Amino acid sequence: MFHTTLLFQSLKSVDFPIVSSHLASLSKEHSARHYTDPDFNDLHIYELYKEQGIIIMLRRTRISRGDNTQNITTGDSSEGIYYHAIEIRLNPKVLIKKNEYVQVAKHSDYKAICQRFKAVSQPLQENYEIRPGLCCYWFNSINSYQIKRIDYCVNITTEMHATYIELIRRADVPPHFHFVKVIDKKTDKEILCKNSFYVQTKNHSVGINFYNKEYQMHKEFPQYENLNDAKNIIRLEIQCMTGKTNSLKQKYGWRYRDLINFIDDDLARKTIYSYYEKSVGFEDYYTLEEAKHRIQLCNYKKKTIEDMTEVLELVNRKRSIHQARLAYNEDLQDPKELKKFNSIVKKIRKSDINPVTIPVNWGYKHIPNLVVEMDKELMPKSEFA
Repeated sequence: MFHTTLLFQSLKSVDFPIVSSHLASLSKEHSARHYTDPDFNDLHIYELYKEQGIIIMLRRTRISRGDNTQNITTGDSSEGIYYHAIEIRLNPKVLIKKNEYVQVAKHSDYKAICQRFKAVSQPLQENYEIRPGLCCYWFNSINSYQIKRIDYCVNITTEMHATYIELIRRADVPPHFHFVKVIDKKTDKEILCKNSFYVQTKNHSVGINFYNKEYQMHKEFPQYENLNDAKNIIRLEIQCMTGKTNSLKQKYGWRYRDLINFIDDDLARKTIYSYYEKSVGFEDYYTLEEAKHRIQLCNYKKKTIEDMTEVLELVNRKRSIHQARLAYNEDLQDPKELKKFNSIVKKIRKSDINPVTIPVNWGYKHIPNLVVEMDKELMPKSEFA
């Protein structure tokens, strides 16, 4: 129930150039690419174990300004004090099964992940150990690293994947989240991600990403032999970055941000369901007319029913809960109006009606919530026996 993970291990400044030299030598030996990240010049990337699901990165980030002097021992200069670390971007499923880019890892894979990680990264450890007198690091032990990011995820299989993606794209944007945009290569303008619903907190702590897995595989791995494995799959990822992983560590009282703490299946389920509810919600979808009919049957006062109907019509017209909220409240300028809109949406959801309605020309009167299919992947199999 997890996929991309980002691990890190701090390095002493005196050891940093030695580790960098080892990685450069190994890259040359394997004819592997290594380069400075074009967007972050404090990050150098090594791809020698890329096919095994491991990308190694060395980070050297300035954390304070200096006084125009140079430390002869460490090589850190005048420019200030630097943070040094080795980071690992890990695809755990590819690590334990070659070219497995579709399925997600589970807690039961932990032992195999540790064993393969040790085997793949052993050359770096051996190169490092031949240098006496250095601070001791265990580059080939996954337990020596801390979690910086982990993506909890689930593959949801449905023949109606295109329909569900379009409904999800109209879902709510939780408080403190905003849409993630990409640059269109043709127009050089920012646009929303295609075939997906991708939002992220403003402090980049959490990301919610629904996307068409088959489309993503065609785009990123066009030569992949088993593209059919991704057919009819919607991938939901809850991307937990540094702020969120720190928060989880504090919440559960963990001493360290070890991988084993984060890959608990129950924690993954809880996190996925929580953010699914905040964005999509658990209610079924109806046409506008059917939703309005169901609202009339609710035990609310006449004025409340009128307000709920107004919001349903606005969401239908704006094709998005988020856009409807902006229109209702003139770009969120009035806190009272914002509170009123959110209260009405909550009442609609409590009536087991999703505020997002089905366009009439789709030919459906009712579409079950995707959570029904998601349960089959997330819940223990015994519950569906």
